[in-house]
Amino acid sequence: MGKKYERALLLCPEKYSLSNTLNDILSGLSEEVRSEDIRSAISSTDTRLNSQMFRFPHSVRKRWENHFLGKVNGRILQLVDSFQPDLVMVYNSLFMVPETCAAIKKKSKLVFFMGDSPFYTPQNNYYLACLPHADLILSPDTFWNHQLNITGLNKTMYLMPGPDTKSYYKLDNPQKGSEDQVTEILYVGASYLNSWGYKKALLMSRFTPFNFTIYGNSAWRRWFQFFPDLERVYRESGFITQERLNRMFNMTKLVPVDGNPGILNGVHLRLFEALAAGALPLIEYRHDVDNVLFRNFDGELPLITDYSKAGELAEKYLGNDAGRSELASSMLEFLEREYSAQKNAERIAEALA
Repeated sequence: MGKKYERALLLCPEKYSLSNTLNDILSGLSEEVRSEDIRSAISSTDTRLNSQMFRFPHSVRKRWENHFLGKVNGRILQLVDSFQPDLVMVYNSLFMVPETCAAIKKKSKLVFFMGDSPFYTPQNNYYLACLPHADLILSPDTFWNHQLNITGLNKTMYLMPGPDTKSYYKLDNPQKGSEDQVTEILYVGASYLNSWGYKKALLMSRFTPFNFTIYGNSAWRRWFQFFPDLERVYRESGFITQERLNRMFNMTKLVPVDGNPGILNGVHLRLFEALAAGALPLIEYRHDVDNVLFRNFDGELPLITDYSKAGELAEKYLGNDAGRSELASSMLEFLEREYSAQKNAERIAEALA
């Protein structure tokens, strides 16, 4: 496939390894790619205020919204005017408003990659209102597409970015200089204070008989009264850098990958990160995993289809080092082949044609 576009602009937070993968895909579509993290241009004070503004009366929120969104969208339009891209890809919707989307569409193709559902995960209030302006909406969850199609938005396509092997990869000596302990099973992620937190704790409680560690936020503590053994394996943690997380995954054997409140049919990208670092993900079953993502995979997938049997699944793979490593390698090879940046670029180019 020849490169169709002269310049592509990616708007995506840099702290997500996904930004590397999307950048590689755009490099297969465009002669020049520029990545911008709009959030980095927003002061920490404004970010904190915006996150707490829902607590204020509507009149105050509205004035703040006009100020905050006006400033951010002005920055986005400045970027577009200076770089003059003919393709713009946006992760979620950031802080964009429909008027900004309409202005971009006059000069460029506009593509959204949905990292979160506009229906289930709190985002920019204008997220759903921005999507009708898209030339293409990319989604890693077939149910999200189904819901958008019902609303009349039909320019949707399932697309799962491949593994980011620039950020996650095998290390020769991962323990050297590490502050983290070697563990057989590792979970890194936040919990919730609602029933989704209970659900997460219920699953993780199945792994406490093993050499298991959880790194997460303080919300985990709410569930210790129901699952006392979790307190022993829990380590409170804030944001963990990609470099450290890669090292942690290199130092473990199994990584549980659970569903979260917004993912209906799809799977968390943690699956890709674990595999690239050499760990085997234990995947909470979702429809897309075996029916779409690994549809033609020639092997048995490590799927959790029953929480009560999750411990047995872990024991099975911990008791077979060679088989576990072979399965992780074959799953990674499959994803790198079927969802390479080049193949994904070709899929997008065809959809935009």
